[in-house]
Amino acid sequence: MANEFKHKDPGSELTQAEFIATDGHAFDSQAQGDILYASSTTVLSRLGKDANSTRVLTNTGTNNNPAWAQVTLTTGVTGELPIANGGTGAANLNNLITLGTHTTGNYVATVANATNGGTTIANSGSETAAVTITINLHGVAAGTVAVANDSIAFIDSDDNATKKASIADLATAMAGTNLTASNGQLVAAAAGAGLGLVIALS
Repeated sequence: MANEFKHKDPGSELTQAEFIATDGHAFDSQAQGDILYASSTTVLSRLGKDANSTRVLTNTGTNNNPAWAQVTLTTGVTGELPIANGGTGAANLNNLITLGTHTTGNYVATVANATNGGTTIANSGSETAAVTITINLHGVAAGTVAVANDSIAFIDSDDNATKKASIADLATAMAGTNLTASNGQLVAAAAGAGLGLVIALS
């Protein structure tokens, strides 16, 4: 049988000294680097060397005979690999990374409430939280409108538009028959003016 351990044929009859001195045992075929192992309770066999430089000796199969193989990371290792060796140094990934300490780049830590009191942010800055935003126009602080400087925002489908207009421009846009714009105010002529504008007061 191939690879089994056997006696070499000594040829003619040997004296005891000659038998002890001779290379009396060998594999059926062998090479440098081969390994001897017991393939059964009665047979010694040869495991041929592996020509790859990154193989380890493993016990594989149902008979657990040795074999050359690469390390299986799912079942062939134990313990945690230290960070210095490219591992995490931990048994799991729970809370392993701290934002701002172990990360680089920009991120949002918190979202503050609007200074005018009109917007309220809840749950900001809490990990895995659902942030809510409440807009309360009643909470916006009152102030004086400056015609020359203040603007009004518009929802416009034109992506190239500025989406805002000054108070004076708004008055000019609304001017029409018997209605003129003057310093950001609409002035009606003596004959009166008709506007397609409905103002609901409550």
